[in-house]
Amino acid sequence: MALTFETSPPAARWNARIAAAPNGGNIYQSHELGEVKRMARWRPLYGESHGVAMTIHEKWAPGFGKVWYLPKGPCVADTAALRPLVEDLRAAARSAGVLFVRLEPEIREEDRAVAELTAMGLVRTDPVQPHSSTVVFPLPGTAEELLAAYPAKTRNMVRRAGREGVQVERAPGTPETYELMWRLWSAVVEDQGLGVRGHDYFVESWRIMVDSGLAQVFVARLEEEPLAWALVATLGRSAAYKEGASLRDRPVPGASQLLQYEGMRWAIEQGARTYDLVGVPHSSRLDDRSDLRYGLGVFKRGFTKEVTDWVGAWDLVLRPRRYAVWQRIGQRVVTRLQRRERGDAFW
Repeated sequence: MALTFETSPPAARWNARIAAAPNGGNIYQSHELGEVKRMARWRPLYGESHGVAMTIHEKWAPGFGKVWYLPKGPCVADTAALRPLVEDLRAAARSAGVLFVRLEPEIREEDRAVAELTAMGLVRTDPVQPHSSTVVFPLPGTAEELLAAYPAKTRNMVRRAGREGVQVERAPGTPETYELMWRLWSAVVEDQGLGVRGHDYFVESWRIMVDSGLAQVFVARLEEEPLAWALVATLGRSAAYKEGASLRDRPVPGASQLLQYEGMRWAIEQGARTYDLVGVPHSSRLDDRSDLRYGLGVFKRGFTKEVTDWVGAWDLVLRPRRYAVWQRIGQRVVTRLQRRERGDAFW
């Protein structure tokens, strides 16, 4: 069955098709993320193969041709379901003159799965999205059951923050909210020396997600002073802690746990049954304090100890010789040519 494309489908209808995918869909495959990625010069293509909807992002790399990218997609749960999609993507990409297609399916990392992906002709590469390893918390059926579902230590931290006066609001999508988010976000970025895109990109991306109804901003405050914020997004039965930032020195322990608790309560109200805490060290490196995500791993595993390792990112290569040059120097050169501001990147 050939990969077919649809031109400009309505956002709600497209998101419903993504949510109907075999693994329940993913917010990173949403119509809205396609609009966000336009700001980084990607063009969303809306394809379907074997009944699986796929948001494919296309970008021109001068001197190399087109690149296709499926963030956290295709939305299948195993290699057997992925195999026919890869063949259809291969045929469509070759016909369109694509250099390579980057896939990030959420398939569990096991030796057999890695071997089967390699047998499909895929090449393992660096993930673009920040959660090849993550903690996925199973949400209970009602918000009233949520606190009891936590381990005792995390449950106590949530209650402590509340007793000590921390309040969490569902913040409105206003310029004031986004500027507050940016202020905390930029402080974290500067503190950690991260190279990320600038103010306008992030503020507009938050606005797009919130205005669509797929996301909600939560702000934790103590005596009106902001301590932390979280952007929680849902699509179908899955939710994700997409982004967030906090003060380095939080005066009340448990504020971040309370923030996630309120985010999960909202996700349950939207019909979500899983909550992706997004981004921890690989399960083989949980005790490695040199890992940049060590602290995040400790915090997120306070909700559930289980870490899920996905297979990560894989490239479907259509032009091997040119791809080898891309890997060696091409991506760095193209990024420099296309850079508009500090922190701008190809992906």
